[in-house]
Parts: sequence; structure tokens; C-alpha cells
Amino acid sequence: MIVVNNQYPGPLIEANQGDTIIIHVRNDLDSGTGIHFHGINQIGTIWSDGVPGITQCPIPSGGSYTYNFTIQQQSGTFFWHSHLGNTQADGLMGPLIVHNPTDVYIRGRDYDHERVLFISDWKHLTAQTIINGTFTEPFHTKYAGLSLPDSILFDGAGVFNCSQAPTNAHCQQKPLPEIQVQPSKKYRFRVINPGTEAFLTVSIDNHPLNIISADETEVLGPFGIHRVLVPIGERYDFIIDTSQGKAGDAFWLRAQFCAPNFLAVPPGDTGLGLAILRYVEDGMAPSHQLPTTNDWSHPHVNATSCPDLTSDALVPAIKAEAPQTVSSTWFLDSVIGFPLTPQNVTILDFYFNNVTWTNLPYDPMLFRMHKGLSLNESIVAHTVFAQSGAADIIINNRDVTIDHPYHLHGRAFYIVARGQGALTPESYAKLPPSSSVITRTTYAILRIRTDEPGVFALHCHLGLHLVHGKMAAIVVQPQAIQNLAIPDAAIHLCDSCNFPPGVTVNTPGHG
Repeated sequence: MIVVNNQYPGPLIEANQGDTIIIHVRNDLDSGTGIHFHGINQIGTIWSDGVPGITQCPIPSGGSYTYNFTIQQQSGTFFWHSHLGNTQADGLMGPLIVHNPTDVYIRGRDYDHERVLFISDWKHLTAQTIINGTFTEPFHTKYAGLSLPDSILFDGAGVFNCSQAPTNAHCQQKPLPEIQVQPSKKYRFRVINPGTEAFLTVSIDNHPLNIISADETEVLGPFGIHRVLVPIGERYDFIIDTSQGKAGDAFWLRAQFCAPNFLAVPPGDTGLGLAILRYVEDGMAPSHQLPTTNDWSHPHVNATSCPDLTSDALVPAIKAEAPQTVSSTWFLDSVIGFPLTPQNVTILDFYFNNVTWTNLPYDPMLFRMHKGLSLNESIVAHTVFAQSGAADIIINNRDVTIDHPYHLHGRAFYIVARGQGALTPESYAKLPPSSSVITRTTYAILRIRTDEPGVFALHCHLGLHLVHGKMAAIVVQPQAIQNLAIPDAAIHLCDSCNFPPGVTVNTPGHG
């Protein structure tokens, strides 16, 4: 496990909109790292986006680096995590909350208390062990089994059945994680799924959920729903009313992993993580009684079923109109492939436009563009939006058995259309204003503004998909990138003295 300041999850970063955040990172790991602030747009500080190979070189083992950026025009629920070698899966992450006095939902009026809740998948094998296995063992015998979590963790705590532990393994049975609340109050839960493999459906027995925020966007419901799917990298805020019982009562808080991205689910594996929501009063003696409550009966959720909220159900509380005209478009076809390694082992790789990303952590794309160089189209699918304005990114998901939680760095976007099938330039031009319900083989059109120069990552947030190449890049205003005032400290991370022995700018690494 990787811990930050001796804790997992790492420490909460809490700020107000307009604050400048300064984070000193000392890397005591044996390998390089970088810290990404998930959802933060980094306006004017793209070099602080924290992605080795894209916007920085790794912070070397034994070295230090300081991130310095201002939160502009954003508030809500975010988190931070490492962005190299899937070490996020080993624990290198924590929450980031940004407040704003003009938020629609205000503490003291709309709710009494708030609680950040990290719910994630966990595996006993380290990320590097899993990565090594997926590159050296045949796909059909290795990859599928390693895609299943061993546990579901609530704020870093969870339970594993010690009877299933390997022989001679040290396993101590722990009590279930517990969240204490007072009766007759309203609690805002900021639920974050920082995991790397599992979509999670979250519910609390007897407690309807009133959704008030999706990622950083405040929304007008839906209210009174029984459960919400939180894909990897996403966040939902909801309010519950703790008037369902009295002090001493307890209810199950459930996190169910679902399997559109798992290629094998062992028989009898329910994929259910449990925590306890317990009603307490000040000075009350602690109780260890387990809940006896039942799950909501509808809709049914299990390890192979995970109903999602549709975007039509999520109405922004503050209306924001997408740009009406675009100056550029980019079509991305998402596919999987089964290449052979030099050892003639068939593995699973992920592609955008028939390119699987090869990460060069010590030759970051932002710095190449800053020097006036171009990107290598054979190692990363990318596009250039040269002028200010707006652009459409059309993503065709041709991976018929896999749902991808795509994440775009540094740019807010509008979903202006989505539907079944795949879009060509011709069919894109003929699109009607409305679109059909999303399914696995889908298109989605993301409309972004192109008024902030930089290199922005677009990738799947499933850890092993990223490691196996599911990354693309967007270059905005390349001429302006050459004029960016990148701090010397960021540039010096790429000095050869910070490279591990035997590593050069052409040495590939895992995303």
C-alpha cells in the first residue's frame, strides 16, 4: 500500500473558489510519480496537471516538487491521485473539495452536515505486479481474473473474508466500517469513486437519495431515488434525511460493483461491499449491533447489472448554454486489439484511431510543443485545435463489451449529442438536435472551448485500460503554447540528472 502523510486515503484538500493551492510533494517511493488534481481545469497552470508524459516529467524517487495553482470558476467535489504506473490503485489519492458562497445548495439551509465518502475497489496484488502479469501472461488466463476487486473500501476501510485468504497469509478479521449520523438531520454526502476497475452502485437502506451534484455541476435532482451508479473517476453529491429511525438504529450502506467491464465474474461472487450507517446521539455508548435492514427491491442490482442515471435526468441548477458554432471537429474511434508481445504472448491493448498510447514519461508532450516540436502520431492519437473558439470531439465506442469512463483533463465540456451506432463525418453533419438513449456501442459528442492553450489528456479512467494504451491528447493553440511561462522547477524535472539509471527520453513507461 502507498500512503500519503501516513494515511489512506490521503489528506483532504479543502479550499474556496479563488484560493491558491500550494502542495509540496516529497516522493519517498522507489519510482517516479506525479499528482493529478482530477477535475481542476488548471487555467493558466497546465504544467500543474500532474501527468508524467503529458504535462510534466516524473517527480524522481527521493525528490520533491511543488504544485501551485489557483481555483478559478470552479467549485464542487474533486479528488487528487497519482498518474503514473496505476499507483492510484495502491492508495496514492485523496479528496479535494472546493466551496463557493454562491453555490445553489448551502450548509445550514439545505443540509446540516456534510461528509466526504471515498468508495473504491481494492486488490491485494500491487499495481506493478498486476501490470507485469498483463504484459507477460496470456490474456485469457491472466487478464480477466485480475480485473476483479478483492474488496470494496469505504474511506480506506473494508472487510475481507479471511477464510478465503491464501494459506500462510496474515489475515485479521476487522469490523465493518461505520458512519455515524445524528437523527432528524440532513446530511450531504460527497461520494467519490477513485477506484481503478469497478463501477459502483451506492445505496443506503430506507434512505432515499436526493442528488444535488454530478461531478462539479450542481443539479436539480433526481430526488428520492434508491441508488446511484458512480463510475470510476466520477462524483455524486446527495442529501439524505436521517429521520428513518431513532438513536441506536443502524442501516446498511451498500456499494455494489457491476461488471460491464469485467470479462469474468466468479460464480457466487456478489461483488457487494457493506458499511454501517448508525444513528447516534452525543454521549451515547457505542453499539456494535449489525443492521437488519433490507435492500431496496427495485431496480435490482447485482454483479452484472448496473443501471445508470441518464443525462436527461440530471438538469443543471444553473443553466449553461453550449457554444452554438464550432470551428473544428475530431473523430475518435475507440477499439480493443490483441497484439503479440516480443515473447509471442497475446495481450489485450486499447486503441484510439488504431493507435495504442506509448507513454514517454521523460519527454512530456507539453514540453515538446513548448519547444516547437510536434507529437509522434504513431505513439499517441492526437489532434490540434489551432484557433480560439469551440470544437467538437466525437467519440465512437466500438468496444461492444466494454463501457469506458472517459475523462478529459483541463476542459469542461458539454454533451451535445449521444446515441447508438458510430458517427462518420457525413452522419455527424446530418444529426438532429435530439439523440437516442446511450448503449455500449455508442457515440458521444463533447463540445469544448478552445480558448486556453495547452496539451490536454483524454483517456479511459480504468487503470489497466490506461496502462494498455487508452490515452489520446488534444493540443490547443500550439503557437501560444510556445509562449507559456512554464516555471523553471517544472522544466528542471526533465533534467537528465532526475532520470533513473539507464532511462532516457525515449524510454517508455506505463501510464
